[in-house]
Amino acid sequence: MKRLVYILLFLGILTILIINYRTPFFQNDSGGWSIGYGQDKIYPQNIDVKKNKIYSIEKLKAENDSTSFLADPFFLKEKDTFYLFFEHQKTKTNADVGLLTSTDGKNYQYRGTVLTQKFHLSYPQVFKYKNNFYMIPESKQANAVLLYKAQNFPFKWKVCDTLLNNVKLKDPTIYLSDSLNIMVASDDKLNMFVYQADSLFGKWKLHKRPIALMGTEARPGGRFFADKKGLILPVQNCTNGYGFGLSLYRFSFKGGNYTTKRISPYFLKSHKEIKEFSAGMHQFDIQKLDDNSYYYVYDGNRLKSQSKSFNIVGPLKGTWIDLKNWILN
Repeated sequence: MKRLVYILLFLGILTILIINYRTPFFQNDSGGWSIGYGQDKIYPQNIDVKKNKIYSIEKLKAENDSTSFLADPFFLKEKDTFYLFFEHQKTKTNADVGLLTSTDGKNYQYRGTVLTQKFHLSYPQVFKYKNNFYMIPESKQANAVLLYKAQNFPFKWKVCDTLLNNVKLKDPTIYLSDSLNIMVASDDKLNMFVYQADSLFGKWKLHKRPIALMGTEARPGGRFFADKKGLILPVQNCTNGYGFGLSLYRFSFKGGNYTTKRISPYFLKSHKEIKEFSAGMHQFDIQKLDDNSYYYVYDGNRLKSQSKSFNIVGPLKGTWIDLKNWILN
């Protein structure tokens, strides 16, 4: 009996050590997002964050003194101007969608708030579809996935459709083409769902394989990028808490089915030597500007202090779902 107790005690301690190794119980005291951006001649294997420019909290605060942070950047280049949309958290409860513009992709000017609602807005994915400009922000607090259309781009955004109703989803990310229309988004239970439709304004419904990813890597972290092999989706890595890092996943759709594969773990992660990104990174939007140029934007979080806070629920929940995902797949 005593031997059994020792064995169980050993296994319990070993389990705790394994969980703490992959998802630490003590996590960084972080807060305050900033945005970075850069350019490359190829789809980058890695991002040299140190060489790129940063639009920091301090810079935006000088323009708008109610600023708490700026995060979740998405951009469009229209004619000779870069339009960078972002989550703008101010001292009020709910965040708005803000706008930066640049004519050279290096020096940005703050253009103010382009969308505000009674509920929290973030993750403002903007895109052009049939010569019109649309935005799908995270509107979880509205219990729906809302589609906005610009009445006077880049300003005056109005709801033009409800793509999904009676759902509380995080970071809806859409891809539209002549042959494939999909959208992924995540819930609070660490599931990434896949939806499909015959067009942007079609009826969006769950894919026959509804859950693409589960666990600590199951939340979209940026726009889909299409290449010859299929689609690449940035996915947040939350093993060390929210905003820790970002990996790239390959989504391959064929014959009504799809597969997923992690192709670049920790594509973005913390950079201790860079104040603005010393805690982690979790958002990436890259687009091909021409045959010889890729432009991208991303965000990062800073350490508030060297102290750490204790979190038992997150590591246990994440490890259990990751294990279940591994067994099922």
